Amino acid sequence: MIDLQADLLEARDRRQQSLERALARGAATVVMISANLPGPDKHRPGSARLLRAALGALDAAVGLERLESGSDRLGPFHLAATTATPGAAKAAALAIEAASPAGRLLDLDVYGPGGAQLDRAGLGLPARPCLACGAPARECIRLDRHTAEELRERVDALLGPGLPATPIRPQSLASSLSLGALRELRLTPKPGLVDRRDSGSHPDLSHASMRVSVDLLPRYFGAILRCCREARPLADFVQAGMEAEARMTRAVRANAHKGFIFLGGLLLMACYRCDGRPELLPEAVAEMARDFCAFGSTDGHGAAIRERHGLGGVRAEALAGLPAVFRHGWPRYREALDAGWDPERAAFCLMAVLMQRLEDTTAVSRCGPEGLARLKLDGAALQRLLERGQEPGPWLAARNEEYRRSGLTMGGVADCMALTFALQEASELVPGR
Repeated sequence: MIDLQADLLEARDRRQQSLERALARGAATVVMISANLPGPDKHRPGSARLLRAALGALDAAVGLERLESGSDRLGPFHLAATTATPGAAKAAALAIEAASPAGRLLDLDVYGPGGAQLDRAGLGLPARPCLACGAPARECIRLDRHTAEELRERVDALLGPGLPATPIRPQSLASSLSLGALRELRLTPKPGLVDRRDSGSHPDLSHASMRVSVDLLPRYFGAILRCCREARPLADFVQAGMEAEARMTRAVRANAHKGFIFLGGLLLMACYRCDGRPELLPEAVAEMARDFCAFGSTDGHGAAIRERHGLGGVRAEALAGLPAVFRHGWPRYREALDAGWDPERAAFCLMAVLMQRLEDTTAVSRCGPEGLARLKLDGAALQRLLERGQEPGPWLAARNEEYRRSGLTMGGVADCMALTFALQEASELVPGR
């Protein structure tokens, strides 16, 4: 908590310095566009899109010169100047905040010459209402009326699900799944995983052998797509998966993508079942997982690990509709991209989220429950580092050496990263975009 408070104070100081530099340029009016989110997590999925929409609306209303855009421990933000008077800019800002329920989460702060801020009290306006109950927000904060979970749920409801609205074509997803696996393989460095630098905690694998395994995947996803189109029985889908695993084993002589074969096939079948509607994908995945469990398709070693340590693992994750991907990983990845993070940095953000959310049985099988606890702690540390704007490479490389010495890995995280990359890629390939 002390580190968080220090980070927030440091971010406020940096924003204040940016504001002072903007005012020193002699602009008539300066606007700071940021999000007003309760709690420590200032990067809720959808907040970057909300801010970008507000920036566009304010530009249309008064004309803006964008000075700076960024993301820090306080969340995403934009700093802009306008030739409009402070009063006109504030009137436009208030109209934008009132235009939709989500506008309650906006902070559109307007500053005049000398840094004087036009606030609601100075304009004779009432204090902003509480997110949860509509009473004055300051009163609810003082009395601690609402739990953090209650406020977070309200924020997420206002921001929306963080998933695309346009359906994903199954054919696009079939192609993107292999690309997602390749994107995950190329991301470097990844603690304990095979990447372009080394084999992590997998001496039986290499970047070259993993690439061979990736190149076999399109044949499998093509077979799954044909089974979907021809309404084949579930046994044919299972057979396609078994054949894909056999091809992998013959070519690589190791488990390169067994988990991804299962999860990727499940996702593709679910996409076909729900016509690619993103909001229906989680339940469709859960339905397909229930079908597979009823059929008897299980992982004996994984089942033993789950039973011994009381974990749900990938089986429970699939039966729940892949919440680590759909509720957490993919929305946060999209949020990072929307906030202007470069794709590699956004991918590391995704990895940090999944490390904290997944019950990765590969970590437990190697290092016991302590290994899983280590993943969660390191995921939180990586997320803090990224939100501070620091370069993650050296930290990740050091963690990789530690993971290699202990044998720790995170195959479930790798599989869900590849799924997320595939979903994002496929969502960008829909007709009309």
